Amino acid sequence: MWKFEEDREIINKAHFKATFVNYGLVNNLDYLTGTTEFQEKEIKYDKRNNHWVYLNNHPVNFHTPSKHNTLAEEDTIQVKELLETTEWTIITATQKLSLG
Repeated sequence: MWKFEEDREIINKAHFKATFVNYGLVNNLDYLTGTTEFQEKEIKYDKRNNHWVYLNNHPVNFHTPSKHNTLAEEDTIQVKELLETTEWTIITATQKLSLG
């Protein structure tokens, strides 16, 4: 049980709902790490800005979730494209060398 330090009052769900914006939209909050999941991605509560953020610090939009890729997904796509381009360049160069 969590309690307030000042008066040792037990902290209940109503306290969390009042403190954390959109608390009712998350499940399984890990009270030790302050993280939970939204749409299969870990999120945490940013106390300074008073909203939920993904672990890469982008804000969570509970009402109209972004269809855009996260930065990590964009990085993965860019790396994949770079590897494919590099592979094509090596294959082309090898073919030119073997013909010459």
